[in-house]
Amino acid sequence: MSIYRYTARRLLQIVPVLLGVFTLTFVMVHALPGNPVRIYLGLNPSQQLAGELIEQYGLNEPLWRQYLDYLWRLLHGNIGESFVRKQPVTELMLGRLGPTLVLMGLSYLIALPTALGLGVYAAARHNQIGDSVSRFVGLAGLSTPNFWLGLMLIFLFTYQYDLLPASGYVSPLQDPIASLRHLILPVIALSTAQTATLMRMTRSSMVEELSKEYVQTARAYGLPERRILLKHAFRNALLPLVTIIGLQLSFLLDGSVIIEQIFAIPGMGRLGYNGLLAQDYGVIIGLNIFFAILFLAGVLITDLAYAYIDPRIRYD
Repeated sequence: MSIYRYTARRLLQIVPVLLGVFTLTFVMVHALPGNPVRIYLGLNPSQQLAGELIEQYGLNEPLWRQYLDYLWRLLHGNIGESFVRKQPVTELMLGRLGPTLVLMGLSYLIALPTALGLGVYAAARHNQIGDSVSRFVGLAGLSTPNFWLGLMLIFLFTYQYDLLPASGYVSPLQDPIASLRHLILPVIALSTAQTATLMRMTRSSMVEELSKEYVQTARAYGLPERRILLKHAFRNALLPLVTIIGLQLSFLLDGSVIIEQIFAIPGMGRLGYNGLLAQDYGVIIGLNIFFAILFLAGVLITDLAYAYIDPRIRYD
């Protein structure tokens, strides 16, 4: 089976998953306690205004009809409208997409090479001082909640030493230096746990590969240790890591919601957090669908990467 047919088949398999995501999202949003219109209008809303809004957004319709209307809109690429901001959800999401992608992209760019490098280093020095230090650093990073780390970074680098700004966002296209200063703390807070997780997985996978017979044979033939590590053992150790690297995308998405709120970054995570507090159905549904599609894309890329890394795997 060619890679094109395999990709097409995997894309078709995603369709029922997306339908399940759409349905679960709709059920969970409508299971939230309280009435979103009442929350939006305050404690003593005008009955006439509340009735108009409820009718305008179809909230007085039976649930099954709201569900069918919701699916029909999604099929036509219409996620809906934010009744709090009076804007199409797609427009809102596009306006917030840049900061979130920059934050997640930089976090990934830092976490991935750092974790792979430290993991290989620790495995090459198995049970030595370097390995113990790397394991301790990895355990500390894994045990530290990102919201606590973010607050401590603000306290240390902003209020104690006044080195970096505590909040806000500047686009890299507008002012690269100011953008970097604003992103250093949130990127560290977001990428620490991912780095620790990947580092520990890399180390474990490399230690297992280095104990196998083909590595001992390569050493007996006098191959350089660097070549054994990077060309032979590391490539075989990558297979389990690819799964973790793909799944880490979902953790970055989860973490971006908290980090954007702490550092006042106007991204999609903050939009979703505020939408959840206001029970803004359109925003919650739109972001949930976007995150689900992004996660499924990560899983698809992971599956395709398997066959590239391991020639034993075929597209069947």
